[in-house]
Amino acid sequence: MYKHVVFWKIKEEVNGVSKNEIVAEVMQKLKALPAVIPEIKEYEVAENIGDYGASFFDVCLISVFENKDTFWNYTKYPEHDVVVEFI
Repeated sequence: MYKHVVFWKIKEEVNGVSKNEIVAEVMQKLKALPAVIPEIKEYEVAENIGDYGASFFDVCLISVFENKDTFWNYTKYPEHDVVVEFI
């Protein structure tokens, strides 16, 4: 089993689009990947909704693959590249 864990900090605003809107789109794009990438065994996407007055990450992803090779296969899908480019 190979786990891949990623955390993202989202900018407050990009080209007039608010952080909340960007986070929602990131979440939507990430959640769509398991339907098109069979190498994904488990996939969890979460948004940090806490407001603690400190600097935390905004979105996280925990994904599970059979092994490192299947993880690297996952990274070669065009759908994966589209999400990475957006983020």
